[in-house]
Amino acid sequence: MDAWLIAAMALVTYGSRAMALLVLPQPSPGVEAVLARMPAPIFASLATLTLIGEGGRIASVPVLTAAVGALLMTPRRSLAMCLLGGFVGYVAGELVA
Repeated sequence: MDAWLIAAMALVTYGSRAMALLVLPQPSPGVEAVLARMPAPIFASLATLTLIGEGGRIASVPVLTAAVGALLMTPRRSLAMCLLGGFVGYVAGELVA
């Protein structure tokens, strides 16, 4: 994956979050409780889809190690830490493969 693409994805992710914090009003406590539970299911669905490679086969070693790296960082409940863990896992997988 190209470093510029990763940087662009990070910019879109964090830029949209920053704009939402600046522009949108504070959500009600009920909505906030629902939103607090969303990252884990979203991450799980995205991770599952990326683990399936071409033709329904299991993904390559770097993709698998990236998923493990991101998964290890999920207890921190930080998207940035999950991205960092995934990046480190991907690099480790590239070195192994």
